[in-house]
Amino acid sequence: MSIEHVGDGIEIVPARRTVVTALPLKPAARARLSELMNARVVDVREVVEHPDLVLTPSSSPQLIGALSRRFPGTRIVVVELDDWEFAIELPGPVKRLLNNGAAAYLVADSLEDLAHKLIAPRDVTHAETPAVHELPSAETVDDLVMTFLRQAADEPSRAPRTRD
Repeated sequence: MSIEHVGDGIEIVPARRTVVTALPLKPAARARLSELMNARVVDVREVVEHPDLVLTPSSSPQLIGALSRRFPGTRIVVVELDDWEFAIELPGPVKRLLNNGAAAYLVADSLEDLAHKLIAPRDVTHAETPAVHELPSAETVDDLVMTFLRQAADEPSRAPRTRD
């Protein structure tokens, strides 16, 4: 942090970012996060006006809405965290999916956005034209994906290929 001396004993100290955490962190963990971020990290129960960031565990849309109303205009970031040193275990749905075999979790705002995020430069040279299939009927996306998995298991030729 740089301090600007403007004369007559006046120093201008740049303001530190303020991070509000709704994560159940003990004081030592908040202090470590504060050190790592070079920010003031405070518990959500403290009175804070205009924080720069709010950290919350994976929760309901209603809670996110309540935090948005409590801290209008502040970025709210959902956090899934494991830290053995500080005895923190805050897994959420994304971490559980990744721990059970998912390679990644993407958020896309359109099909175009999804395609851009999925196509890596190395994949372009090895791209194959996928076969077009009608989608089986399903009640949920989970049902649809499970149908695809069953189909792949029934037809070994359609099973995913590994790269050499």
